Amino acid sequence: MKAALFAIALASLTGCLPTLSSQSLPPPGRTARLDAVDGFWQTKYYRLELTEGVAFALTCERGGPCEKLVAKSDDPAIADVRPASLGMLEPSGNKMASSALVIVGKQPGETWVRLRSKDGNRDVKVTIVAPPAIGTPATVASPIP
Repeated sequence: MKAALFAIALASLTGCLPTLSSQSLPPPGRTARLDAVDGFWQTKYYRLELTEGVAFALTCERGGPCEKLVAKSDDPAIADVRPASLGMLEPSGNKMASSALVIVGKQPGETWVRLRSKDGNRDVKVTIVAPPAIGTPATVASPIP
C-alpha cells in the first residue's frame, strides 16, 4: 500500500513542471522552432532552433502564468534572453498578464537558456543557425533571335 501511495505521489510531483509555448513566428526565410524533448514521465527539456538575428517570444505557464520567472543564457554571445511583456492578456482564470520572455539569436552556436520560477524550472537547448546566404540572381534566358 505504501509503495502505491509513493508511486502516485511521485507521478503527481513529476507532472507539475511549467509548460513553454511559442508566441511568435520567424520572418520569411528564417527559422524559429520550439520543440519539447520528452522523457519517460514528462518533458525533459525544450529545444529551440533559431536563425541568427531573429527574436523569439515564448510564455511559461503552469495553471496560469509562471510566478517570478527569471531566465539566463549560459552564453549570451550566442543567445540573449530578455523578460517580455506581451501586448495582450492571456485567459488564465483571473486574466493575469502573461509570463513571457524573448530569446534573440546573436551568432551561430549552441547554448542553454535556464528558466527558473516559483512554479518550477525549465531548460531550453538553443541552437542558433546562420541566415541563408544571399546568392546571385539567376540568369534569365533571353529569347533566341
